[in-house]
Parts: sequence; structure tokens; C-alpha cells
Amino acid sequence: MDGRRDRVAGAMRLLADGDRDGATSVLRAALAEAPDDPDILHGMACVARASGRPDLAIGLAGRAIAILPAAHFHITLGCALHEQGHLEPARAALHVATLREPRDARAHAALAAVLGEMGRWGEAEASLRAALGLRPADTALLLDWARAAIMGDGVGIGPRLEASARRFVAQDAGRLHGLAVLLSERGRHAEAEILYRLVRDRCPDQGAAWANHGAVLFALNRHEEALAALEQADRLAPDVPETLNNLGLVLMALGHLPRAGVALAAARRCAPDDARIVVNDATILTDMGEDAAAERLLRGVLADPVAARGAEGARAEFNLGTLLLARGAMAEGWRHLEARERLLPEMRWPALAPWDGSALPHGRLLLHAEQGLGDAIQFLRYLPYCLRRVGVVLDLPPALHRLARTMPDPEGLIASRCMVLSDEAPVPDDVVARCGLLSLPHLLGMAEVPPFVPYLLPPVPEGARVGAPRVGLCWAGNPAFRFDRRRSIPPQMLASLGDVGGVCFISLQHGAAAGDPPFAMEPAATGDWLDTARVVAGLDLVITVDTAMAHLAGAMGRPVWLLNRFGGDWRWSAVFDRAEAPRWGNGTSRWYPSLEQFRQDGPEVPACAWQAPIAALRAALECWRCVDR
Repeated sequence: MDGRRDRVAGAMRLLADGDRDGATSVLRAALAEAPDDPDILHGMACVARASGRPDLAIGLAGRAIAILPAAHFHITLGCALHEQGHLEPARAALHVATLREPRDARAHAALAAVLGEMGRWGEAEASLRAALGLRPADTALLLDWARAAIMGDGVGIGPRLEASARRFVAQDAGRLHGLAVLLSERGRHAEAEILYRLVRDRCPDQGAAWANHGAVLFALNRHEEALAALEQADRLAPDVPETLNNLGLVLMALGHLPRAGVALAAARRCAPDDARIVVNDATILTDMGEDAAAERLLRGVLADPVAARGAEGARAEFNLGTLLLARGAMAEGWRHLEARERLLPEMRWPALAPWDGSALPHGRLLLHAEQGLGDAIQFLRYLPYCLRRVGVVLDLPPALHRLARTMPDPEGLIASRCMVLSDEAPVPDDVVARCGLLSLPHLLGMAEVPPFVPYLLPPVPEGARVGAPRVGLCWAGNPAFRFDRRRSIPPQMLASLGDVGGVCFISLQHGAAAGDPPFAMEPAATGDWLDTARVVAGLDLVITVDTAMAHLAGAMGRPVWLLNRFGGDWRWSAVFDRAEAPRWGNGTSRWYPSLEQFRQDGPEVPACAWQAPIAALRAALECWRCVDR
């Protein structure tokens, strides 16, 4: 008996060393002497699996189990069944193995592999946790666990792998990269960053490792770190289109427009057929004021029938729309802007047909906000025109509900034909079509800026505008916006405004930036946007960067000074300036006649580009406080 066991053990060593023929010869000789020996049958099953014959292995392992139901026999049977695609029988066999020998990590790991293929990732993660408990130093098991945990939407994967960083070697980089990709695909960029960093540290001479780390740092808005990583990637592996593309986007986000243009132009030269890079290059050209070159690139993408149908075609058409709007070609611009629907998240109301702009013979229109609060405020001015054609159910962010109810209603259309949908309320049954607010100019055929009258009219607080002039200040937008650094202003750059005497400053800043004012002032308003509007109604002037605050003050008809970046949003372009010269700044707006702009005059980095407009605004503020209002 011991001799047979020794022969089986010797055969398994031969198999482990890659000598399948030697192992087969030994086992066949042993089997001829003892055809019902379960260990020999199991050894033959292992050889069959190694030879790519799981079908034979299933029969041999089954015979061995019939004689002796050992746990490791069930593991071999379960693995062979798995390889043949018989998932449920494989799961059952491996489950038996874990019950018979719960201290065998191989059984738990094999069971996890089957459960994962069945999509039962929570159970797979639990099985791998059990295996790791038995073999805590097994790096392969740890990486298997991480994959199962990610697929099962588990948390804390990145930190756990980071805590085990010393265990990983260069050979683990590929699997770590795969896990990072899985996390990135699920929007879990902070955890993905940890893994991309682990890969980079193990492959410091590989440009791709630095490039991937730089890309995820950019996704996290850690722009300076992203820039350093991508520059290193470019040094290690020059002329890689994806690296140059991301480098250009990071530089653009940081406000280094000329350098961004150089990087994106280089990326396009390296990959002239990559529509995504072409659109990005067109974007920086637009920001640099090179509209003709940008338009040629965008129309080139749209001329390609394959690219035009995809996501980059939608981006190209949308960007062309904003370029045309900035030029004043409003009818064509509005039409191309409709491409944004192909870029927005999946429609919440797929059963509702898009509205074509005509009167509805029955039922009402769902008119919904679709982008930022500023867009919603600006395009509410088109609501009365829409109500002349259809009844409306208005879907707005909850923060705007009470504010929207302050719209004047001289024709009674809002009161009689518009209902604001309450938060999370179902869409009424009589709604038969849908439309985004930004589609109204196109669908209503309005190719000019509508005549302006203030259309948000909250009550003026009692005792407002008495005493020293009251000036509201907003210096930052939403930091989650990838290019926020170009529109927001570091508060210390506005510190000199606090030296203007005879002015009472009130913070209009929302969000985390409110806690870091440029100088002492009355605290920010709390509550929804009606509460903010009530504060604005009591101010003599609003000073703001390009955020919803500019639209709020403008829609109320309150004086507002906009600090605007070079190559800014289409709606603030010079083509929309009023015929009258500005009184204080270097630009105006037909969208909001009470608004004046203090524009940057060149594509310098923000630290330099903001100096001139801030200095001009401060000088204007000194004069403004002395005049009658």
C-alpha cells in the first residue's frame, strides 16, 4: 500500500515539474496493478486536467470519489467540471470539498472562481476571504479577493492592497493594473489611484505606468500631481498620443493654454484619425480664440460617417454648436447644440417622446433642467414663450423650486399652464412629451436673444440698501468641474477688494469655498436659492465669477460684475455685448443688461491672467462707491 502511495506521489512530482508523459507512465503501471485504487484514479484525473482533457478527469475523479469521498478528490472534480463549463455541478462539488476539509484554502479559492463566473460575487468574496484566512501571505489569493470584492461592490479594496504594498513585485503589476481599471470603470477613482500608484512604483521605468497614474490623478482633479506624472510619462515614452492628450487636458485645466495647445496638437499629429483627440484639440483652439481652425477640425469629424455617429461625433457637434453661438450664428448653433442629448446620462423618461416644438393636441410637456443651475436659471426666461404653445410640467432641481415661483406672470400663463414637479414626485399621467430647457430656443425658432425684463423677483428684504453700499462676492464655482480652476479665483487674489472703504461686503459663496473668504465679510446665505436671491435683492452690487450667481443676479436685474476668463463660455462672448459701451468693465451682455464683464485679455496662466481684470474691478469699485445708485 505504501509503495503505491509513493508511486502516486512520485507521479505528482513529475506532473508538477511538467513531465506529463512520465507521470502518465507511472500511474498507468500502478493502475494496472490496482484498478480500483482511489489515489491512482485521482492522480490520473490530475494528469487528464493537465493534458487539457477535463472530460476524462471528470470520469476518473468521479470513480475515485465513489470509492473514497476525499476533499481533494472533490476539488479536482469541481475544477474539471468548471473547465467543462458545468458551473452548478462544479459549485456543488467544491462546496462539498469545503465542508469536508474547511482548512484547505484550495477548495475555497476554487469555489470562489466558480461563484465568480456565476456572477455570485458576494459569495466569491467570502470564499476568498476564508482562503486568505488560511494563507494570509498568498499574494495571488489577495489579488483574487480584490477582484471579487470590486465586482461585488465591496469597499476598502484600495487601502487594503496599499497596506500590503511590500508584498507586491513587478510581476504583480499586470494584475494590479487590471484591478485599477475595474475600479476606474466603476467611477471609484480614489481607490484606483492607489493601485495605479502601486503599479507605477513597481514599474518606474515604464511610461505607461506613469501615464495611467497621471490620468486617474486628473480624474480626481489633482492637477499638479497629474501634470508631474504625465510629464514623466512623456519623458520615458515620447510621442504617445494618449499621454499627450491627457497632458494637454491637464494643462488646459490648470490654465496653461499655449502649452496645452502644443501638447494637443502633438497628440493629433501622432493620431490624426482619433476623433476624441481631434475634438480636444479643437476645444483648446476655441479657448485660444482660433475659431476658424477649431471649426475646420470639428466639421472634419462630422464629415466622417463613422466618427459622426459615435460619442465623439456628438461631442464635435455640441462643441460646434457652442462655437457658432459664440459667433452669433444662433439658429445653426442651437440646432447643433441638440447633440448634447447624446452625451447626457440615460434619459429618466425613455417612454416619453421628445417634443418637436409644436402644440400638443392633448396632454402636457415635461420641461426639465439638464445641466447646471446657471443654465436652468438662464433658460427659464424662455418658459413664457413655451407656455403659449403647450401646458408644462416643470422639473427643476429642488434648490430652484421656490425661486422659480417668483417669476412674474403678467399673462397668467405660468399660473394656469405650468406646474412645478415636487421633489421625487411621479410624472403626471397626462404628460406626453419631454424637452430640455436648453432646447427651447431651437424648438421655438428663437434665433435672437429675447427682450429682457427681470424674470426672477424675490421680495426685497425690509431695510435693504440703506447705509453703506452692500456688495455681494462669489469667487468660486463647483470644484468638481474639471476646468473649475480657470473660472474660479483663489481668494487671496481678491484680498485687495477688502481695502475699498465705505463698502459692506456680503459673502454669496456656496460650498466648501465659503469657509475660506478673501477677507472678513458677512457670512454666506444658507438655504435654497430663494434664500440666496433674497440676499441678492438687498444688495447694491454683485461681484462674481462665472457661476450660477451671475445668472441669478442678472435674471433679477440686479447690477452684477462678472470676472470672466479668457476664451470663456459662449454666452459671455463679445458678440452678445450690448450696443452701449460698458460703464465700468470691458464687456456687457444682452442676456442680462445689468451685467458688466471684467474679462481677461489673454491666455496667460490664471495667476497672471486675473491680475489685470481684478485691478480694473478694484479701481471701478472705488469709483462706483462714490456715485449715486
